[in-house]
Amino acid sequence: MHKLILYLLLLLSHMFSQTIDYENALELSLKNSKKLQSQELTIESSKLDIQKVKSFSYGEMNLSHEMSRTNHAGYVFNSKLSSREASFNDFGASKYKGASTIDIIPNNLNNPDSRNNFNTKVTYDIPLFTGFKLQNQEDILKIKHKAQLVKLKLDEKSLEFEVLKAYNAAVVAKEFIKASKKAKESVSLLVLAANEFYKEGLATKIDKKQARVQELNVQSQIIEANNKLDIALAYLRFLTSNEKIEDVKTLKLFSTPKANLEKLYEKALKNRNDLKMLEFSKIGMKKNVHLNKASYYPTVYSRLEYGFNDDSITFDSEKDYYMGMLGVKYTLFNNSRDKDVQKSQIALNKTILNLNELKEAIKLEVRKSMLNLNAKNKIFKEKKEVKELSFEVLEQAKLMYKNQLISMTDLLKQEASFRGNEASLIMAKYEQSLAQARLNLVIGQNLK
Repeated sequence: MHKLILYLLLLLSHMFSQTIDYENALELSLKNSKKLQSQELTIESSKLDIQKVKSFSYGEMNLSHEMSRTNHAGYVFNSKLSSREASFNDFGASKYKGASTIDIIPNNLNNPDSRNNFNTKVTYDIPLFTGFKLQNQEDILKIKHKAQLVKLKLDEKSLEFEVLKAYNAAVVAKEFIKASKKAKESVSLLVLAANEFYKEGLATKIDKKQARVQELNVQSQIIEANNKLDIALAYLRFLTSNEKIEDVKTLKLFSTPKANLEKLYEKALKNRNDLKMLEFSKIGMKKNVHLNKASYYPTVYSRLEYGFNDDSITFDSEKDYYMGMLGVKYTLFNNSRDKDVQKSQIALNKTILNLNELKEAIKLEVRKSMLNLNAKNKIFKEKKEVKELSFEVLEQAKLMYKNQLISMTDLLKQEASFRGNEASLIMAKYEQSLAQARLNLVIGQNLK
């Protein structure tokens, strides 16, 4: 019954587990990446910034209603004028008797009764010319938006490389486990042979113990390889947001670009996203210089207003008014604006220097990546040959041990040497795959 339950649990675990290849792992990672999703939201926000700046050129329309009550002489008389109710009596006309009464102080004007005032109006303010300020701000935001799109591509490539490292690390760990299990089988046979030889008096207790020590060491290597696999799979699950991944397929390798250094450098200059971002930054800095020069131009603006003013809420056409205003403002002196222009020019010059420095660094990076890949290819080829030779030496050593021509110590040394060379070949293959991927990324290509 217990065996049946265990079998069912294993069956269910297998049904819900998933074996994944690099392409599917990458697709899931790009789809589920929280960092990329956040970057996409930032891009959406930048679109709204562009629309916001565009909206400034359409001006602003407001509807307002103001209610007040006061006995302030100026406000009361102004509200009477606004509602077309002012009279000569407000100036004391009833007491005017000729030139001799010209200095009479009108009480109605100076000490009016409290009055309500209601002003309902629609206003429309629109900038007609801002010294190209709005246009330059819109251009800067559009450049920023393009740079963010490029940044998204750059982040995608960075994620592609992380997925590759995690995926290939899991594959390599599997190969280590497989190799270690084979090593354990081989060493277990040596342990068995040592025990048999000991019974026949052809081996010593030391031979038996040495074989057992080697067997335990191999068992430790299996545990370590399993741990590395678990860690690699855990990281892969994190990157893909898929907890069902339990296994990986074959090692992912990439084709090597067939071109010389200059051709690869030209390709890198054309495709590198970080270079494109700095190019956009340079254009944006130029626009920023023009933006800071806007204060040297006059500002032209207008205001349209239509409303009603009375001592009560009204929409009577006798109480309405309109106003149209055109204004021009020109700054005659502001010593700080020249400093702003100079600072923006310095920022532009720094960006140009950074751009040129990046171009030089890219050429070095391409060269280093090419040299590294060439070295990894040669190392892999040599490690493969070393493994084959060490295997032949091991087989010969086994035969010599059976014929008592070498000791158990020598045989175990050859066994350990072969397993070490086998592990070195697996790592050489892994490092070769990363070097291939790195060169592709350095010249601006994706790993999809």
